[in-house]
Amino acid sequence: ERVLCALNREEADYVPVYDLISNLPVLEHYAGQPVTLENAGEVVPLAVSRVLDMTRVWLPQPLGRRVDERGFVYERKTPFNEWVVDRPFHNVQEATAFVKNEIQRLESEQPPSRYGDVLTQMFQIRMQMKDKYRGTVLPADTAMEALSGAYLTLGLDLFVYLENEEPHLVKRWLQTLHQQTLNCIPSEEDCHKISRVAWIFDDIAYKGRLMFSPVYLRQHKVFQHIADICNIYHSYGLKVIFHSDGYIRPIIPDLIAAGVDALAPIEIGAGLALKELKAEFGDRVAFVGGIDLSKLRFGTVEEVRQATLDALLTMGPGGGFILGSDSEELLDVLPPGNVIAMQEIVKECGRYPIGKFFAKSIPALDS
Repeated sequence: ERVLCALNREEADYVPVYDLISNLPVLEHYAGQPVTLENAGEVVPLAVSRVLDMTRVWLPQPLGRRVDERGFVYERKTPFNEWVVDRPFHNVQEATAFVKNEIQRLESEQPPSRYGDVLTQMFQIRMQMKDKYRGTVLPADTAMEALSGAYLTLGLDLFVYLENEEPHLVKRWLQTLHQQTLNCIPSEEDCHKISRVAWIFDDIAYKGRLMFSPVYLRQHKVFQHIADICNIYHSYGLKVIFHSDGYIRPIIPDLIAAGVDALAPIEIGAGLALKELKAEFGDRVAFVGGIDLSKLRFGTVEEVRQATLDALLTMGPGGGFILGSDSEELLDVLPPGNVIAMQEIVKECGRYPIGKFFAKSIPALDS
């Protein structure tokens, strides 16, 4: 209820907190026991359930390399994160052949049955994880918008070259990827059993600027794709959070028009400003994030507490805010005391009406 209040731009008992925690000392602090690869499936959800109102499943895995069925090579150098280190193509010609095969494969696939074995198994796994997280909100579903799905698959350089040489092929590929996404959204009944919150992922911005111009995004139907996905989720009664790192300010009106209910993570280090966003868009969309990662990494505990209080005071009144890091991941490099300070100050001071509470509490903190 607390998360839904924020997404409805209403005030609950306090501002909810969202993040992904990959900081082992923080997890062990809240779990009260060590985290190992063997016990992580139980201990990490326990720790998260004691501090976060919303998260996604984020568990450590063994280090090493793996190769998937398409020939992509992945390497995990840290327990929580994995990177693509090699692809089954290395030039535009090979990438073109790969994309043509992908389109043929996707177009020949039958849409998965809502009650087929694969979707049923995935749903059962999500239900098991929901029980382990003890009330912390997990997404009912997540979807990747087609443009990100395409350029992340090829790598940005090869995607740009392919776009230049084979624009019609790229257009067909994006439409095929989008249709696959729509086909794979679970049933309304399955979504409701997990939560009333869904996420759309589409990393399309750097620090200070977009990766693709607004005109390019519109021409490639990015906002129409987002609207199509939102329409299905909304028909299920779900709220939709849109994820992109970076400076998304120029396209916020497009995202609102597409139907997203919240934006995440509000990356201060990329040039976004909480006060400006609240003033201009706070009556139309909710916000997730807002605590500068550099402050969490290099600031003192008191500086982190003050930054958190400032964010709550700016964004909290009237609802529409879920607090968290502006990176959407609390990494191992962050001092545990800073992470804990950010999370605990919300429980102490994030209660409504925020303005009246802060008028009394801030002088005491300063002293």
